[in-house]
Amino acid sequence: MHKHIAEAFVPIPHPDSFAVKVCTRYRNYCRCFGATGADALLDFGDARAILRPTDEGLHFRVEAQNPIIFYGIRTLLQGILATITTNREAAVEWRPAGNVPFSAIRERLINPQN
Repeated sequence: MHKHIAEAFVPIPHPDSFAVKVCTRYRNYCRCFGATGADALLDFGDARAILRPTDEGLHFRVEAQNPIIFYGIRTLLQGILATITTNREAAVEWRPAGNVPFSAIRERLINPQN
C-alpha cells in the first residue's frame, strides 16, 4: 500500500498516444507495461503511475511511499504533457485519492463542485 496517492484528469486529444510517448521517453527510468490498449503502468520500483486513456482525455494516478518521488513523478508527467499538448490552458488538478483507482477523478467529473 502506497502512502501518497493522487489522481488527475486532463482533456487531451489522442490520449492513447500520450501513454506510448511517455513510455518511450522515460524507458530508462522505469519499466512500462501495457502502453497500448487500456491502462499503461509505469513502474518506478517503490512508486508507480497509471495512465488511463478515455474518450474524453487522460486519467493519471500516481502512487508512492516517498513524498519526493511522488511529487517528482507528478512533475515528470506534467512536464511531458506540456511538451506534447498544444492546449496550454489545460491545468492539471491533482486530487487526493484512496485505494480504488480513479474513484477520486470519477467523483470529481460527476460532481464538479466538490
